Amino acid sequence: MAQTQRKPVYVKPEHHDILRRVAFEQRCNLSDVLDAILENTDWEQVSENASIKPVQRMKERGTTYKT
Repeated sequence: MAQTQRKPVYVKPEHHDILRRVAFEQRCNLSDVLDAILENTDWEQVSENASIKPVQRMKERGTTYKT
């Protein structure tokens, strides 16, 4: 079997169902659908959102856990 460049990706069960339906409708493999989605993702936006989330969580926890 050929070595691939794919990295492991976790897909939530509810998203897996959606991807499975798309693959069925397009008559292709689930991995093909996932590859297409990952290729068309705006990774700069994902990176920006990922850097903001820890700050948002910290602020939420700060207001929730006042002593």
